Amino acid sequence: MKNAFLLSLSHGPLAIALPIVWLLSLPIVFIAFKRLRRVSTLGSLLVRILLLAVEVGLTVLVLIGCLHVGCAREVKWQARCTQNLREISTAIAAYIQDWNECLPLASNWMEAVKIHLPPQKTNQVFTCPSAYSPFGYAFNSALSGLPLMQVAAPAATVMLFECDAMKSNAHGGRTILPKIPRHLEGDVYAFVTVM
Repeated sequence: MKNAFLLSLSHGPLAIALPIVWLLSLPIVFIAFKRLRRVSTLGSLLVRILLLAVEVGLTVLVLIGCLHVGCAREVKWQARCTQNLREISTAIAAYIQDWNECLPLASNWMEAVKIHLPPQKTNQVFTCPSAYSPFGYAFNSALSGLPLMQVAAPAATVMLFECDAMKSNAHGGRTILPKIPRHLEGDVYAFVTVM
């Protein structure tokens, strides 16, 4: 939740609105301070303290939004991870066309789709930038060698998902998902209908 808030400060609508509100509030607070200085009542003192607290709070939020570089990196990594799964899914779609509308075997799915990837991407596309393991994706074992027509609900069937694999051709089910989601919005999945 904290990361999502910081992300909205550095990339969301707040990234635009907060600096504008902050810049517009500076002259208003300055003028109010000058006018309230002339009045020496408890009420004017409380209003000045409140204005100062609001101004300091806005300044802190603007600075956090500007200085939170980690969110920018995470957004970039999540986009790269999504792009990786899109490229692998496109390669699987090409494999399916070549092999009588059947999905690859789970035990060697990476080798089966490598020939359908551009040569410069064959190694980097199988690694999530946020992963600590050399291979960041796994194939759904339930789909191993299955004809595409036998997939009951392609739009709801996960084909590829993130995992922490130390060897290639990782496959399985929910049990090998990362314990902690890798990205701010959770793990990234590819469904059968991407093809």
